[in-house]
Amino acid sequence: MFSFIKSLLFTDENKKKGLEFLDNKQYEEAASHFKTALEKAPFDQSLLLNISQALFELKKFEEAVGYLKTAAEKASSINPVPAIMLGYALYKLDRLEEAGAALNAALKIDSKHPAAHYYMGLLNLKLGNVDMATDSFEEVISEKPTFIQARLLAIGEMYIIDSERKKAAK
Repeated sequence: MFSFIKSLLFTDENKKKGLEFLDNKQYEEAASHFKTALEKAPFDQSLLLNISQALFELKKFEEAVGYLKTAAEKASSINPVPAIMLGYALYKLDRLEEAGAALNAALKIDSKHPAAHYYMGLLNLKLGNVDMATDSFEEVISEKPTFIQARLLAIGEMYIIDSERKKAAK
């Protein structure tokens, strides 16, 4: 019994240290402490997401995918965040079909989630689906008008479309 309690305290201590390192932008150290904590609680949602965040900052998207797949599989039916993060990691790895599937799963959980629509817009831009990207960015803006990235991308995307139309008209 005491070893069980000790393991819980050990997990909490590593999680706490990991969060401190994450806050201080010491991502390698954060990832290391989260990994140690995860050994004692392999399906802890917050640990899986925190380690993924540290790995994102280190541009280690491939490594993050495994943690995010576990988080997405274990996520509640009301939490789209693990699927959104998984979609983003896959997008960064140019695994676009898988990214789309993850983002669609997130949108099934929350059809109005601004981040899911934002990343879906980026994905569609990368795939050359300008109209679908525009729809996604418009959805972001309608749900969260202060989402600056979506506004800027939507404006930039519309500028590109307008430029292409002017070139085609010549």
